[in-house]
Amino acid sequence: MKLTFNKTHFDKILIFTIAILIAIGVSLNLQKQYSIDRSKIPAKLEANGKFQRWLTNIKNKNIPLEADNLRFVEDSNIFNTIWTSTMSIDDENNKRFYDENMAALAKFKESEFSPNEREVINYSDSVRFGYNPNEVFFYGLREDKVLQTRIVKCELEANCYFHRAGFLDNHVFFISEVSLHNFDDENPILCKPEETCSYSFRVHLVDLNNNSIVTYRSEPFDSTLLYLKKEL
Repeated sequence: MKLTFNKTHFDKILIFTIAILIAIGVSLNLQKQYSIDRSKIPAKLEANGKFQRWLTNIKNKNIPLEADNLRFVEDSNIFNTIWTSTMSIDDENNKRFYDENMAALAKFKESEFSPNEREVINYSDSVRFGYNPNEVFFYGLREDKVLQTRIVKCELEANCYFHRAGFLDNHVFFISEVSLHNFDDENPILCKPEETCSYSFRVHLVDLNNNSIVTYRSEPFDSTLLYLKKEL
């Protein structure tokens, strides 16, 4: 029996096969890109001027650190009802209270304001506004609500120290932390502030719109907490 060749049928199969291959290729590329984005800091953070100045300052202290050294650790939600409070800005007393708090926070050198100057991050190494030195808090006006919340907390036993922050835009900002590198281990080696131990940097990237905070950590380096607090 002689086989017949149906060109129309063949063309349909060819088009379907090409479509499947393209879909597979796109899927693989997206998976690869997602993996890359998750493994290291995103380009928008690396390109930020405040972040670049932070990197430069670190390297000027002879501490080896490149953006590619910061690797993904974890992600979590920001807003916890235990630590978050809101109030309406429509109330005259609330508006006056907000203005007074913003003026008070402007006096801290460890306060970083958003581009629209309606929000602020405070990472002062002191007890202030009911927060401890190992806590960073956010305060600001978002739409018609004044929002206050603890953003990041680190463990004092880890010799942690928050030392820089910066906004990428009105909704996204980063906070840098230095702490003992091995503190998350099952049996961490604790260290006195004057002792030389293994430390690493953590960068917390906060996205208010998406209620997310993503943390990245650097490779370890040897230093003392006293030196880091003085020089950073």
